[in-house]
Amino acid sequence: MNTMRYAEVAVDAVVGHSRTFSYSIPPRFTVEPGQLVWVPFGRRLLQGLVIELVAMPNVPETRHIIQPVEPSPLIGPHHLLLARWISEHYRCSLFTAIGPLLPPGFENHVRSRITAVPGVEITDTKLKPEAVVAFGELVQKRSGILESDFTKIMGSNGSRELTRMVDQKLVQRELTMPRPRAAPKYETFLLPSPVAADAEDPDERSLPERQNGLLAAIREQRAPYPATLANKEFGNGVGQALFSKGLVAMEWVRADSETVARPGLTTERRQHTLTTHQADALARIQAVLDDPELQPRNFLLHGVTGSGKTEVYLRAIDQVVRQGRQAIFLVPEISLTPQTLERVNSWFPGRVAVMHSRLTARQQVDQWWDIREGKYDVVVGPRSSLFAPVANLGLIVIDEEHEWTYKQIETHPLYHARASALELGRLTGSPVLMGSATPDVETYHAATRGRHTLLELPDRVSAGPDRVSRLAQVQVCDMRLELREGNRSIFSRALAQGLKRCVSEGHQAILFLNRRGASSIVQCRDCGHVVECRSCSVSLTYHSSTGEATASKSSQRELLCHRCNRRSRMPTTCPECRGSHIRQLGAGTQRVVEEVKKLLPGVRVDRLDADTSRSGQDTEDTMARLNSGDTQVLVGTQMVAKGLDVPNVTLVGVVLADIGLYLPDFRAGERAFGLLCQVAGRAGRGADMGQVIVQTYNPEHYAIQAAAAQDYQALYEYEIDSRRELGNPPFNEQVHLVFQDPNEAQALRQATETGRGLIQRAQAQGLTDVDVVGPAPGIPSRIRGRYRWHLILRGQGLLRFIEGMEFPQGCTVDVDPVHVL
Repeated sequence: MNTMRYAEVAVDAVVGHSRTFSYSIPPRFTVEPGQLVWVPFGRRLLQGLVIELVAMPNVPETRHIIQPVEPSPLIGPHHLLLARWISEHYRCSLFTAIGPLLPPGFENHVRSRITAVPGVEITDTKLKPEAVVAFGELVQKRSGILESDFTKIMGSNGSRELTRMVDQKLVQRELTMPRPRAAPKYETFLLPSPVAADAEDPDERSLPERQNGLLAAIREQRAPYPATLANKEFGNGVGQALFSKGLVAMEWVRADSETVARPGLTTERRQHTLTTHQADALARIQAVLDDPELQPRNFLLHGVTGSGKTEVYLRAIDQVVRQGRQAIFLVPEISLTPQTLERVNSWFPGRVAVMHSRLTARQQVDQWWDIREGKYDVVVGPRSSLFAPVANLGLIVIDEEHEWTYKQIETHPLYHARASALELGRLTGSPVLMGSATPDVETYHAATRGRHTLLELPDRVSAGPDRVSRLAQVQVCDMRLELREGNRSIFSRALAQGLKRCVSEGHQAILFLNRRGASSIVQCRDCGHVVECRSCSVSLTYHSSTGEATASKSSQRELLCHRCNRRSRMPTTCPECRGSHIRQLGAGTQRVVEEVKKLLPGVRVDRLDADTSRSGQDTEDTMARLNSGDTQVLVGTQMVAKGLDVPNVTLVGVVLADIGLYLPDFRAGERAFGLLCQVAGRAGRGADMGQVIVQTYNPEHYAIQAAAAQDYQALYEYEIDSRRELGNPPFNEQVHLVFQDPNEAQALRQATETGRGLIQRAQAQGLTDVDVVGPAPGIPSRIRGRYRWHLILRGQGLLRFIEGMEFPQGCTVDVDPVHVL
């Protein structure tokens, strides 16, 4: 009779999506689904996660699981199902999909050392000379050499030579399985052994004095005896000796974590009187929270800026908490929402876990375990917070659901937090509440088709007796007319006068320009040469640190690549013609600050962009100065467009609305509209009416006209008609294939061959609704020394269509991309 037990394990290796491997479970231990284990995989030892226990393996012969990494499961059933969905939908290995769900620091790799087998000499003449030399060095080192270092010594084919040497028993591997980098702390306790308590053990009569003393102390103390106290009173190793003799038992208890630093509470919980629209929206959300059978279970809360969406979020979360459940509150960027965090903390004091990168590795691990053990009612954070181990989930809130930062674009899995949240909500039965003043066109379309419940908040709310409840007035300035009339300043006459009036009346202003630095292009006047990055096909941006405090020791005048962060000195002569007439063109946030200081001498000006916000603390300090009134004019990039609620800000100036408007991406207009509406929403939140001045060279553009009128419906109707005509989402699915290689011809060849193969595949299957667009060079065409070519796949059922396809190494498959550049 076969009593062997088996497990299907997702292995940390480059394998196809959704794939698991069969392993047998040794009789000496048990494992459960969701448990992290070490498994042999080929010649390597890798981490894996147990997906399920099975009666029969998928292969005739299996290998044993080596040992568990952690004594208990780390991932629950719902999160295992979510990982399967992410793996299948976003085309990544199952273990890669599981990665974000693991505690911080738990993903690890075996350390391998190579040692020479004693007394063995090389007899194989086929070994390369480099391998013979490396073996000679290895013999001299008794402790061996790290495998990675040993293969480097042998050159380009080092791994193949090492395999040959292992097969010939010239060398051997010694594997070390590391503990997680920041594993949970455990406290050890000693207890009287239940076996030894029944009868006196003969060994007890001959115990050394210290062992005898510790055994007596353990038996006299009714509670478990701390091992740390035993080591202190009786010496290290005494308790272990008693345990080895079977005279005491040991138990391990996870230590209570240190309190994780939370943002200080600056406001008390305030109950605002709900408007009719807010009350209606909340009532519909509460009905779904009370009835698990009601459909649809997801909501889109579409409210203009300042309409009180956060109040609806907090009341819905409050109902969930009162029912004994927990909530996840997703925000685009944690450092940009200090006022939202204050309100959440004031509603649920001491019960909010704020997940952000400023926590130490130890704090992140402790926080993960505290969330898992139910010590928090609300988890707040960016997209990765969706994977927090909330045991009793009742609601997921996604603030500013249109933000592209909810999509992971750098590393796998390339998931979208909004789509993943909808799937997690489906798996757990938890409603998903999405909110935005400028909803994603695809989300709004789904709501109009009944897949989500659409809730509207059409009016601003008055948060107090001194607050107005009207949207700011928007004025569009045509910069072409300004030029014709002799105004060569970066400020139109209307904006310059508005700034003077705003400051003189004691109010504050925000100037928005989505481009940092002092100037965007450095050009030679003699030959026209533009200075570009050596690794990327983009122009370098001129940055000046004159008059600013800077932690950098670099030159005050430098050029910076905004793609790869390469820095170089500002040239004094042209590298092409050696001419000396170098000029800076275009304007960035630094230039705007300089121009404001010239226009308004003595005015306190602050800047908020990626250069000034190297840490979250810098951002908090800038926000604090704005809130207190110390900053009279704040200049910034899109960081100033989100989450700011400062009643004294009455003027918002958009220095140039055209940036990003003409990118070859079908979402460019939608993004420009969203950004303009968000930044416009910062004005007029106090007692005085707000004013917004938008400067543009194309005032007729549909996105600028819709933003000036703050008319989302007009933008949506234009976009949905255009996308229906061109076959873009939501009417079709999209997959973005990016081919990167240091050799441009190789990247182009891979893209061309893959495109040809996709067309042939569609024709063979008789599919007429699958389009292959490209190949075309990426924008930019080179990043960090790697050339980029891309294809866009458009149609229905694309995941099924590309199932089983092998893509070349270096090809990124991005399902449901947020941009196609």
